[in-house]
Amino acid sequence: MEWIADDGTTIYYELHGDERLPSLVLLPGLLGAISRQWQPFVQPLSAHFRLLLLDLRGHGRSSNNATDLQPERMVQDVVGVLDEVGLTAVSLSGYDFGGYLALLLALTQPRRIATLHLHASKFYWTAESAAQMCQQLDPETLAATAPSYADQLVIDHGSRCWRDLLRQAAALIAQQASSPINDRQLQQLPCPALVSVGDYDEIVSLPEAYRLSRSLRRGGLFVLPGVHHPIHTLPLVPMLPMLQTFHKNK
Repeated sequence: MEWIADDGTTIYYELHGDERLPSLVLLPGLLGAISRQWQPFVQPLSAHFRLLLLDLRGHGRSSNNATDLQPERMVQDVVGVLDEVGLTAVSLSGYDFGGYLALLLALTQPRRIATLHLHASKFYWTAESAAQMCQQLDPETLAATAPSYADQLVIDHGSRCWRDLLRQAAALIAQQASSPINDRQLQQLPCPALVSVGDYDEIVSLPEAYRLSRSLRRGGLFVLPGVHHPIHTLPLVPMLPMLQTFHKNK
Protein backbone atom coordinates (compact mmCIF):
# COMPACT_ATOMS: atom_id res chain seq x y z
CA MET A 1 0.00 0.00 0.00
CA GLU A 2 1.09 3.60 -0.53
CA TRP A 3 0.58 7.03 1.01
CA ILE A 4 1.46 10.22 -0.87
CA ALA A 5 3.07 13.14 0.99
CA ASP A 6 2.46 16.81 0.20
CA ASP A 7 5.61 16.95 -1.93
CA GLY A 8 4.48 13.98 -4.00
CA THR A 9 6.75 11.49 -2.28
CA THR A 10 5.24 8.00 -2.14
CA ILE A 11 5.63 6.09 1.14
CA TYR A 12 5.24 2.32 0.89
CA TYR A 13 3.73 0.55 3.90
CA GLU A 14 2.35 -2.82 4.94
CA LEU A 15 -0.23 -3.89 7.51
CA HIS A 16 -0.25 -7.29 9.21
CA GLY A 17 -2.50 -8.81 11.86
CA ASP A 18 -6.05 -8.33 13.08
CA GLU A 19 -7.16 -4.70 13.21
CA ARG A 20 -8.76 -5.35 16.61
CA LEU A 21 -5.34 -5.98 18.18
CA PRO A 22 -3.14 -3.26 19.75
CA SER A 23 -1.14 -1.37 17.12
CA LEU A 24 2.64 -1.67 16.82
CA VAL A 25 4.78 0.23 14.31
CA LEU A 26 8.13 -1.28 13.24
CA LEU A 27 10.55 1.24 11.74
CA PRO A 28 13.64 0.16 9.76
CA GLY A 29 17.08 1.69 10.02
CA LEU A 30 18.97 4.14 7.85
CA LEU A 31 19.77 2.49 4.49
CA GLY A 32 17.41 -0.35 5.40
CA ALA A 33 14.15 -1.59 3.91
CA ILE A 34 11.25 -3.57 5.34
CA SER A 35 11.75 -6.20 2.66
CA ARG A 36 14.60 -7.45 4.89
CA GLN A 37 14.56 -5.68 8.25
CA TRP A 38 12.15 -6.89 10.97
CA GLN A 39 10.88 -9.67 8.68
CA PRO A 40 11.54 -12.61 11.09
CA PHE A 41 9.40 -10.81 13.68
CA VAL A 42 6.39 -10.05 11.49
CA GLN A 43 4.59 -13.37 11.66
CA PRO A 44 4.97 -14.02 15.42
CA LEU A 45 4.23 -10.40 16.36
CA SER A 46 1.16 -10.21 14.12
CA ALA A 47 -0.49 -12.81 16.35
CA HIS A 48 -0.46 -10.23 19.16
CA PHE A 49 -0.43 -6.85 17.38
CA ARG A 50 -1.78 -5.00 14.38
CA LEU A 51 1.58 -4.33 12.70
CA LEU A 52 2.49 -1.37 10.51
CA LEU A 53 5.80 -1.40 8.66
CA LEU A 54 6.95 1.28 6.22
CA ASP A 55 9.93 2.13 4.08
CA LEU A 56 11.46 5.50 4.97
CA ARG A 57 11.43 8.09 2.20
CA GLY A 58 14.13 7.39 -0.36
CA HIS A 59 14.46 3.82 0.91
CA GLY A 60 13.18 0.55 -0.51
CA ARG A 61 9.86 1.02 -2.27
CA SER A 62 9.36 4.61 -1.04
CA SER A 63 10.38 7.55 -3.22
CA ASN A 64 11.83 10.92 -2.17
CA ASN A 65 11.00 14.06 -4.11
CA ALA A 66 13.20 16.14 -1.79
CA THR A 67 16.94 16.46 -2.31
CA ASP A 68 17.82 15.40 1.22
CA LEU A 69 16.65 13.45 4.26
CA GLN A 70 15.20 15.68 6.98
CA PRO A 71 14.16 13.96 10.24
CA GLU A 72 11.18 16.25 10.76
CA ARG A 73 9.86 15.50 7.28
CA MET A 74 10.39 11.78 7.81
CA VAL A 75 8.43 11.95 11.08
CA GLN A 76 5.59 13.63 9.21
CA ASP A 77 5.68 10.76 6.72
CA VAL A 78 5.06 8.33 9.58
CA VAL A 79 2.29 10.54 10.95
CA GLY A 80 0.70 10.71 7.51
CA VAL A 81 0.62 6.94 7.21
CA LEU A 82 -0.79 6.60 10.74
CA ASP A 83 -3.56 9.04 9.85
CA GLU A 84 -4.18 7.26 6.54
CA VAL A 85 -4.83 3.91 8.21
CA GLY A 86 -6.62 5.39 11.23
CA LEU A 87 -4.16 4.47 13.99
CA THR A 88 -4.66 6.98 16.79
CA ALA A 89 -2.67 5.20 19.52
CA VAL A 90 0.36 3.05 18.78
CA SER A 91 3.46 1.47 20.23
CA LEU A 92 6.76 1.97 18.42
CA SER A 93 9.82 -0.18 17.83
CA GLY A 94 12.61 1.36 15.78
CA TYR A 95 15.95 -0.06 14.70
CA ASP A 96 19.00 2.17 14.24
CA PHE A 97 17.83 5.53 12.82
CA GLY A 98 14.27 4.19 13.01
CA GLY A 99 14.62 4.43 16.78
CA TYR A 100 15.65 8.07 16.48
CA LEU A 101 12.58 8.76 14.34
CA ALA A 102 10.39 6.89 16.82
CA LEU A 103 11.69 9.09 19.62
CA LEU A 104 11.09 12.26 17.59
CA LEU A 105 7.54 11.09 16.91
CA ALA A 106 6.97 10.37 20.60
CA LEU A 107 8.24 13.85 21.51
CA THR A 108 6.04 15.60 18.94
CA GLN A 109 2.88 13.53 19.55
CA PRO A 110 3.23 12.17 23.10
CA ARG A 111 -0.47 11.39 23.56
CA ARG A 112 -0.38 9.10 20.55
CA ILE A 113 2.48 6.85 21.70
CA ALA A 114 1.83 4.15 24.30
CA THR A 115 5.31 2.59 24.47
CA LEU A 116 8.64 3.23 22.77
CA HIS A 117 11.39 0.72 22.00
CA LEU A 118 14.71 1.66 20.40
CA HIS A 119 17.14 -1.00 19.24
CA ALA A 120 20.76 -0.24 18.29
CA SER A 121 19.94 3.47 17.96
CA LYS A 122 22.92 5.83 18.13
CA PHE A 123 22.18 9.20 19.70
CA TYR A 124 25.54 10.42 20.93
CA TRP A 125 27.61 11.36 17.91
CA THR A 126 30.90 13.17 18.28
CA ALA A 127 32.37 15.21 15.46
CA GLU A 128 34.99 12.49 15.02
CA SER A 129 32.59 9.53 14.97
CA ALA A 130 30.23 11.34 12.59
CA ALA A 131 33.10 12.23 10.24
CA GLN A 132 34.31 8.64 10.27
CA MET A 133 30.84 7.31 9.48
CA CYS A 134 30.35 9.85 6.70
CA GLN A 135 33.64 8.77 5.17
CA GLN A 136 32.52 5.14 5.27
CA LEU A 137 29.28 6.10 3.52
CA ASP A 138 31.04 7.63 0.54
CA PRO A 139 29.70 5.57 -2.38
CA GLU A 140 33.07 4.92 -3.99
CA THR A 141 34.71 4.06 -0.68
CA LEU A 142 31.91 1.70 0.29
CA ALA A 143 31.91 -0.02 -3.11
CA ALA A 144 35.64 -0.67 -2.72
CA THR A 145 35.70 -1.71 0.95
CA ALA A 146 32.33 -3.50 1.26
CA PRO A 147 31.25 -4.59 -2.24
CA SER A 148 28.71 -7.13 -0.98
CA TYR A 149 26.99 -4.43 1.09
CA ALA A 150 26.99 -2.11 -1.93
CA ASP A 151 25.37 -4.88 -3.96
CA GLN A 152 22.69 -5.24 -1.28
CA LEU A 153 21.99 -1.49 -1.39
CA VAL A 154 21.47 -1.76 -5.14
CA ILE A 155 18.95 -4.56 -4.57
CA ASP A 156 17.13 -2.72 -1.78
CA HIS A 157 17.06 0.80 -3.22
CA GLY A 158 17.76 0.53 -6.94
CA SER A 159 20.79 1.00 -9.13
CA ARG A 160 19.91 4.65 -9.85
CA CYS A 161 19.26 5.66 -6.24
CA TRP A 162 21.73 3.99 -3.89
CA ARG A 163 24.61 6.43 -4.40
CA ASP A 164 22.44 9.50 -3.77
CA LEU A 165 20.91 7.76 -0.76
CA LEU A 166 24.35 7.16 0.73
CA ARG A 167 25.25 10.84 0.34
CA GLN A 168 21.95 11.90 1.88
CA ALA A 169 22.46 9.48 4.77
CA ALA A 170 25.92 10.92 5.44
CA ALA A 171 24.49 14.45 5.49
CA LEU A 172 21.76 13.29 7.87
CA ILE A 173 24.31 11.85 10.30
CA ALA A 174 26.31 15.09 10.18
CA GLN A 175 23.10 16.97 11.00
CA GLN A 176 22.36 14.66 13.93
CA ALA A 177 25.85 15.26 15.30
CA SER A 178 25.53 19.05 15.06
CA SER A 179 21.93 19.30 16.34
CA PRO A 180 21.32 16.43 18.77
CA ILE A 181 18.28 15.84 20.95
CA ASN A 182 19.34 16.94 24.42
CA ASP A 183 18.78 15.18 27.74
CA ARG A 184 16.24 17.79 28.84
CA GLN A 185 14.05 16.90 25.86
CA LEU A 186 14.42 13.20 26.63
CA GLN A 187 13.21 13.78 30.19
CA GLN A 188 9.96 15.22 28.82
CA LEU A 189 8.95 11.94 27.21
CA PRO A 190 6.03 10.56 29.26
CA CYS A 191 5.68 7.03 27.86
CA PRO A 192 7.60 3.91 28.98
CA ALA A 193 10.72 3.51 26.86
CA LEU A 194 13.09 0.59 26.40
CA VAL A 195 16.58 0.82 24.94
CA SER A 196 18.02 -2.45 23.64
CA VAL A 197 21.53 -3.08 22.34
CA GLY A 198 23.79 -6.00 21.57
CA ASP A 199 26.91 -6.30 23.67
CA TYR A 200 28.90 -6.67 20.43
CA ASP A 201 27.35 -3.64 18.70
CA GLU A 202 30.05 -1.97 16.60
CA ILE A 203 28.31 1.43 16.49
CA VAL A 204 26.39 1.85 19.77
CA SER A 205 28.45 1.16 22.88
CA LEU A 206 26.98 -0.18 26.11
CA PRO A 207 27.80 3.07 27.98
CA GLU A 208 25.96 5.04 25.28
CA ALA A 209 22.90 2.80 25.52
CA TYR A 210 22.95 3.01 29.32
CA ARG A 211 23.20 6.80 29.19
CA LEU A 212 20.23 7.01 26.82
CA SER A 213 18.11 4.70 28.97
CA ARG A 214 18.87 6.76 32.08
CA SER A 215 18.12 10.03 30.28
CA LEU A 216 14.57 8.89 29.52
CA ARG A 217 12.08 9.56 32.30
CA ARG A 218 10.69 6.02 32.21
CA GLY A 219 13.57 4.34 30.44
CA GLY A 220 14.96 0.83 30.77
CA LEU A 221 17.89 -1.06 29.26
CA PHE A 222 17.94 -4.51 27.66
CA VAL A 223 21.33 -5.97 26.65
CA LEU A 224 21.43 -8.90 24.24
CA PRO A 225 24.48 -11.17 24.48
CA GLY A 226 26.40 -11.94 21.32
CA VAL A 227 24.40 -9.51 19.16
CA HIS A 228 26.09 -7.11 16.72
CA HIS A 229 24.69 -3.91 15.19
CA PRO A 230 23.12 -5.40 12.01
CA ILE A 231 19.53 -6.38 12.73
CA HIS A 232 19.94 -9.78 11.08
CA THR A 233 22.09 -10.77 14.09
CA LEU A 234 19.11 -10.12 16.38
CA PRO A 235 17.61 -13.46 17.51
CA LEU A 236 13.90 -14.03 18.00
CA VAL A 237 14.65 -15.18 21.54
CA PRO A 238 14.94 -13.27 23.82
CA MET A 239 13.87 -10.24 21.75
CA LEU A 240 10.43 -11.52 20.73
CA PRO A 241 9.09 -12.27 24.24
CA MET A 242 10.57 -9.00 25.45
CA LEU A 243 8.70 -7.06 22.76
CA GLN A 244 5.45 -8.88 23.50
CA THR A 245 5.74 -8.22 27.22
CA PHE A 246 6.93 -4.62 27.01
CA HIS A 247 4.42 -3.37 24.44
CA LYS A 248 1.40 -5.25 25.83
CA ASN A 249 1.81 -4.80 29.57
CA LYS A 250 2.62 -1.10 29.91
